[in-house]
Amino acid sequence: MTVPRERTRSVIKAEEFLRQLSRNSELPQDIRSYAKSLLRHYPSAYEIFSLGRLEECLVSDALEDEYRRRVLAFHQPLFSSSLDFK
Repeated sequence: MTVPRERTRSVIKAEEFLRQLSRNSELPQDIRSYAKSLLRHYPSAYEIFSLGRLEECLVSDALEDEYRRRVLAFHQPLFSSSLDFK
């Protein structure tokens, strides 16, 4: 079973891997371009950790109200529940 910390690490490492692919001049141009296009909208490590803080706030009863209020106030949506472009 994958735990949140492992999933977070995988997403952050995937960004690093895409960056390496996009800069590797030994790879064909189409692969480098595709990696660059994926990175254009890929969440940064900061955004991933921000989402983690939000999720931790939503499921924890132990956090103080002021901290929870601040996390919720400063969080910007990162993902959608669909791929529809309506």
